[in-house]
Amino acid sequence: MPTNLRKSWFEYVAKIRKKHQRKTKTDVSHREAMKLAATTWPSEKAKILNRNKREERKAAKIAAKAKTTEEKSED
Repeated sequence: MPTNLRKSWFEYVAKIRKKHQRKTKTDVSHREAMKLAATTWPSEKAKILNRNKREERKAAKIAAKAKTTEEKSED
């Protein structure tokens, strides 16, 4: 199932916020975390999009395989 990029962005910000709080031992606001996450978001976004494409290809392959096995069983 393709994920919503907006939702993925906020999940990534939360991940970065948690990571940075552990690293600095200070509180990090959501806004600060967004600034930090913005620097590495393009690579994370590419990973998410590639994962979505891979899942779509896999689903299409499974559907095609099911269709061919269904046709063979009818013969």
